[in-house]
Amino acid sequence: MVELPRPATSYRFSDWCYEPARRLLSGPGGATRLKPLLDRLLRRFLDEPDAVLARERLIEDVWTRREVNDEVLSRAIGELRGVLGDDARQPVFIETLPKGGYRWVAPLTRIDAGAGRNPLHEPGPRARSGQIRVHRVIAVLGGLVGVAVAIAWLIPRSDRSDRDRASLAAGLLGARPLATDLRLEIDPRFDPHGRVVYVRANQHDRSSELVMIDPASHAERVIWQDADALRRPAPSPDGREIAVTRRTASGCELWSIALLDNHRTRLGDCAGSVVGALEWVDGGTALLYTGDAVDNAHAPGLRRLERRSGASTIVTNPAISEGAHVDPRVSADSRNLVYASQPDDERRLWWTDWPRLGQREALLKRPEPLYGHAFEPDGKALWAAGDLTLYRALHRLRRGAAPELIGGRGAQSIDIAANGAAVWSEASYDADIWLQREAGSAWTTIARSNRYESQPEFSADGRYLALVSNRNGSESILVHDLDSGSTRPLALDPASRWVRPSWSAKDQSLILTAYEDKRTRLYRYPLSASHPTALPGIEDGAFQGIELADSLLYLNGHGTDHGTLMQRREGASQSENLGLGAVSAYRASPGWIAWRTPASPHLHAAPWPALNPVRQVERKDAGSLETMALTANQLYYVDQGKLWIVHLPDGTPTEVTLEHPPNGSGPDFSVSPQGAIASVTLTSVNMDLMIAFAPTRKP
Repeated sequence: MVELPRPATSYRFSDWCYEPARRLLSGPGGATRLKPLLDRLLRRFLDEPDAVLARERLIEDVWTRREVNDEVLSRAIGELRGVLGDDARQPVFIETLPKGGYRWVAPLTRIDAGAGRNPLHEPGPRARSGQIRVHRVIAVLGGLVGVAVAIAWLIPRSDRSDRDRASLAAGLLGARPLATDLRLEIDPRFDPHGRVVYVRANQHDRSSELVMIDPASHAERVIWQDADALRRPAPSPDGREIAVTRRTASGCELWSIALLDNHRTRLGDCAGSVVGALEWVDGGTALLYTGDAVDNAHAPGLRRLERRSGASTIVTNPAISEGAHVDPRVSADSRNLVYASQPDDERRLWWTDWPRLGQREALLKRPEPLYGHAFEPDGKALWAAGDLTLYRALHRLRRGAAPELIGGRGAQSIDIAANGAAVWSEASYDADIWLQREAGSAWTTIARSNRYESQPEFSADGRYLALVSNRNGSESILVHDLDSGSTRPLALDPASRWVRPSWSAKDQSLILTAYEDKRTRLYRYPLSASHPTALPGIEDGAFQGIELADSLLYLNGHGTDHGTLMQRREGASQSENLGLGAVSAYRASPGWIAWRTPASPHLHAAPWPALNPVRQVERKDAGSLETMALTANQLYYVDQGKLWIVHLPDGTPTEVTLEHPPNGSGPDFSVSPQGAIASVTLTSVNMDLMIAFAPTRKP
């Protein structure tokens, strides 16, 4: 292998500057932190400019895994070109050489440590307290942001027209990174002065920092460093203090920090079982938060804390079936309140008047994966971060209207300032599927990409592995042939989101679930076919279908609090309820069926089709909703990060030692009847702050 030069402190080429230490690429359009793979690929080119880098050599140096193929390399090169705005046909940066490889062709300047001052990295002024530090990402970016802030803050909220409100989403086209620390940047909120308060969380322990950043200057102030998890800060309307939750090993605490001197005051306790946001009401005289349930018949509800007296009163008292009430947000005119109910891993949004809390209205027809919401300045609509359409992004919600996708892909939170500026956390995940063909054999990766691969499912003969990937945007289905090593995408409508592949017990067909305009439908896709066919006689709202020898099982009522497990027998005119009550997740094999109920973390298993007797498999972990697999009479499941196997009907759970334990989300492992294991392993998580300014009219 060629001995490479010592990495530079930074590289300059054309209008770009690249800082390897921070993975920060700055250019005409702003600054972005590269994903780890693109970072390694770009550095490989910059460390040897003008050299011809063979494809095999790039794979060896960048991926260090022999199982990576040319397709993966080409896709990564294309993504890097896309970031740089390069054209493969008329390359400015990366040239493709026929049968040769690739070459970096742009003039390049290395800036090494000690080579002189770098104006891009000059520290800004510090506050006298020593708690303010400046991050000048790039001068151009800072200038653009400063101008945008200056203009945006001058626009009176009352002067916005309907046209202005409808065009808020257009500001997302000019979104910029606001902070790109290697730690997770979460829970941003605007304060009344246009500054952003957020939490910088360590991925490897509970420690966190409460940070304030000025979008114009990028000056940062660390307000609180703590060994425990600080979450959901809420600046007061007068800008003098910040309320925040502190989650310790023993529970949840409410705190307030005075910005004048960083003095901290403990205000009380919050619900330890859910993570909820805080909201100031009535001019900052009180706080809304999620408190502990009043009794065993109710879930945690919203409470009101009087700031001066410390008195706490009940605002909502939800039943267990509805789930906890979290994330209250009050409109700027203090007339409306929106909060979420959380019966399980998904949420519903409720709109009601404030402070009377009269009749409420559901903004969503069913629970959805939601992560945050905020009112638009006029209080007539709100933005929500969640998986409401084809993928995780920002959506606009109005009463009586369907969600509108507006952008902000990967959004995990959202806040909107009085002038229409928006700030959110942008999440990006990389997960790969690892395969062990038999016990004790080496692990290899399959269908590897820079995106999220999940939901693996083995065919009955163990030859094929179906999986879900979002490498092309929305979720779709790939089929990997373990014999040939090839991977093929299924020909599916890109307007739908395709998930939940399962192999039919009758033939080499897949049963798929499609999200179609907020409804779900089951499809069959034979490997010999060129397109899927909707399963006849199965109602809309059906999902997660499993076809056995003489019947089709599925969950119905998608989007309701919980599904019901149904059976459509071969030749029957209608489906029948299996009588298992509310079912959160299930798996089925020719001889057994296993399921989980919303009321218990434990698993239930029963012989099929008798469904009697029922075996309960105890679990301590209330999460990991769908981490189970069933083959013949062997039930695999995840509990507290470990994989276990139970031989039904009465075997004792035994731990399965894995080099790559499953740690993805949703269905994240599968076991073939021949004993092969496919495990989804999360390789990287990035969470950066993004900011966008609303399109504005001339004052």
